[in-house]
Amino acid sequence: MLVPPPPHPGRAAGGQAEPARRRYAEATLRMRRAQQARAEAEARRRAAESWRHEVHEYLRVWWAQAGERTAAAALRPPGRPGLTLFAADFLRVEEPAAIMSATLEAALALSPARMGNIQLYDAAAGGLRIVTQYGFGRDFLDFFALVDDRRSACGVALADARTVQVHDVERSELFGRGPARDVVLAAGVRAVRSIPLVSDGVQLGVLSVHYHKPHDPDPVERQLLATVASAGMRRLSRSAGS
Repeated sequence: MLVPPPPHPGRAAGGQAEPARRRYAEATLRMRRAQQARAEAEARRRAAESWRHEVHEYLRVWWAQAGERTAAAALRPPGRPGLTLFAADFLRVEEPAAIMSATLEAALALSPARMGNIQLYDAAAGGLRIVTQYGFGRDFLDFFALVDDRRSACGVALADARTVQVHDVERSELFGRGPARDVVLAAGVRAVRSIPLVSDGVQLGVLSVHYHKPHDPDPVERQLLATVASAGMRRLSRSAGS
């Protein structure tokens, strides 16, 4: 009887080594992928931490600047716009005219603007009417007694329901070369910021502040003006509902 020869030692070792090499290669690949995932996660963590520090520093500076400006406004002498809107005893005031006047005063106190007005929408007339103002003469008030078009910052703010900033009226495409530009410049205004006044999703009017020279508000001023506009509208809505 013929007996088959035993398997060659080299063949057996080779057959067993091949799966082992594959398992080793797969394990190595998994390890490298895990290392790469950990490295990417660490990079994201560091980026997030860096961003958190940047935001924290921005907010620290913002609050410091806002606090300084608010404190300075609160200490303004009599006869200058102040922060009556946020005074404790003013919370009992319900007259819309007084609330609008206090809102405008706060906006002027917290910005370098020297003049301003608040207009409310008159549905019957189809446009904005000035309800309170500071610093303007009769020519300006007569010309803007009713605004029902887009040839001024306040008109665009109402039509588009967005804040409008005019850096320089003299060079502004919005004002162009029309009579509104001439009236605004004659009043000593070179820059305008118009902020929609919104309550419960309904646009009630526009708050506008005016500057004697070309101007773009910094982030602190923009936020302070937006806060004043929102606070004024909340007070007005509460007064109307009481």
